[in-house]
Amino acid sequence: MKPINYNSLSLEELRQYVLTHREDTNAFYTYIDRSKADGKMITVNLEDSYWEEKITTKIQENQ
Repeated sequence: MKPINYNSLSLEELRQYVLTHREDTNAFYTYIDRSKADGKMITVNLEDSYWEEKITTKIQENQ
């Protein structure tokens, strides 16, 4: 099997690749890292009393 250059794929192409090649953990971690870098993922601190408001705001920003 020819190695995949994950960086040559768009984020959506990488997402589709990960969904169809779930055993490829390197692709998964690359997808997670790129998603975080692109602001597609957020971290939730459940001790923050405004966590729900922050999630709602982030979702609205990405629509």
